[in-house]
Amino acid sequence: MAKHAISSAGGGSTATDATAPRLSLAFRIANAFGATVCLASALAVLGGNLVDPGYRAHYRDALWFVLAYAAFYAWVLYTFAWSGHVRVAQALAAAKAIGAYAFLLATVYLIGPLWMAWTPGRYVYQLFDWGSEASIVLMAYVFLVRGAWNTVNAFVLTRDLWFPLRQSRPLFGRIVTYVPVALTVLFVWMFLRLARMNAEEFSPEAHEIANLVAGDIQCEEIRAKAGTTTTDVRQRGDRRYNVMIGWDCRDLRIVVSDPDGKAGVVRTPRPECCS
Repeated sequence: MAKHAISSAGGGSTATDATAPRLSLAFRIANAFGATVCLASALAVLGGNLVDPGYRAHYRDALWFVLAYAAFYAWVLYTFAWSGHVRVAQALAAAKAIGAYAFLLATVYLIGPLWMAWTPGRYVYQLFDWGSEASIVLMAYVFLVRGAWNTVNAFVLTRDLWFPLRQSRPLFGRIVTYVPVALTVLFVWMFLRLARMNAEEFSPEAHEIANLVAGDIQCEEIRAKAGTTTTDVRQRGDRRYNVMIGWDCRDLRIVVSDPDGKAGVVRTPRPECCS
């Protein structure tokens, strides 16, 4: 007959932690490493805001949010690198997955790029942002790391919570199992789809012209045309390029199309032009 272990501390409470699963060393290392990178970015943002008025004026970070972001990833780092508390680790893994889903949903509605620029973790995204010519690297981080990895991470770390459902409630338990598997497959498919679209539709020449256009735009123009979209034509040699500009100081968008139907896009926040 199975016996429950009883602890003499805390008035004889049951030692539930004795039966809790141990965290995999590989997952502890991976989560601790990711938290270290995110925490380093948040601390860099905090330092920039505290010592550089120009940095603070450009990004306009809310210090409370930067501190909250840093505190969250400090908690993640402590949990996975030192304490190893299983239930806390499971909750943090689930929170990271939910945050990733919110970010990916926002990306669908074109808010994701704004988050990359405004988040205290902006330097993490910059590590993978190698320019439009190599946008596949940033796509891989967004869909394979933030999406697929965070799903697998939460799925594996919470296995002791959902796996018993497969015995107690077979149908519901299998549905619970299929959801994260389907999400992982979806994120991988989205990455492959976008990578293919990027290869077929991206024009290095159009992107170069979009960068030149973005570099020539002054704050006075942005303020005067705020909320509008204008079109223009630029010529390089015997090739004509259609230019469309969405005037928004928070998300200035320049889309340049070449004669072959391929495009180059530049999106850049210009917060200094909002005032």
